[in-house]
Amino acid sequence: MPRFITGALAFALFVYAITDWAQTLKPKHLSKGVWFLVIVALPLIGPILWILFGRKRGGGGGWDDDFVGPEDDPVFWKDRERV
Repeated sequence: MPRFITGALAFALFVYAITDWAQTLKPKHLSKGVWFLVIVALPLIGPILWILFGRKRGGGGGWDDDFVGPEDDPVFWKDRERV
């Protein structure tokens, strides 16, 4: 029974790490492809490394820091003034 629980927790950690990796646009320290290999090749350590060193914290849904919404884009408002 403890072996099953350990395996289930490792699988849940793996699924969480892969899902988080897929939603991250620009991970820290390594490229996205290298992080994928780390997560997949190192079954328990890889997802833990991703959580500690790979993902950006508090990014607000994976958006880049240079994201500009339409309300802050001067080109958007310039086009609206002509209408």
